[in-house]
Amino acid sequence: MKRSHRLSTALALPLTVVMLSGCGIFGSETFGAEDRSIEVDAGDVFELTLPASPSMGQDWSIVRPGPDRATVRQEGGRKEDFAGDGGADGSGDGTQTFTFQAVAAGTTKIKMSYCVLGDCPDGDDRTATGSPGNDPAYVIYTVTVR
Repeated sequence: MKRSHRLSTALALPLTVVMLSGCGIFGSETFGAEDRSIEVDAGDVFELTLPASPSMGQDWSIVRPGPDRATVRQEGGRKEDFAGDGGADGSGDGTQTFTFQAVAAGTTKIKMSYCVLGDCPDGDDRTATGSPGNDPAYVIYTVTVR
């Protein structure tokens, strides 16, 4: 085998892995409350992971009507991951994760509602920060699918 062919073969696998890693083949890309502008490729799976503590009455949901389903669609239900602090009731922090599939090129918005003790935001409430705290709020993502 020629030396140049051996080099090409040796580089082919690592380059393929690098190229495919951006395609969501090795898992979905995760965005948080601070990531308001999201760009993904059609076919990619991505997640929105938001801080929450249901034991403290904190909860996230997608505001209806939701994103344009021709551009982005939700995959499955909400996943929850809550860490405790020694098993004490009402303690610990966690996250709620929503998974989406980028369907086709376009731009849409995903508006997430943050409720605290059953008090949810209305149209005049503030937009949440990365750590929304104890006040109802929204997080609005602009998702561009290439």
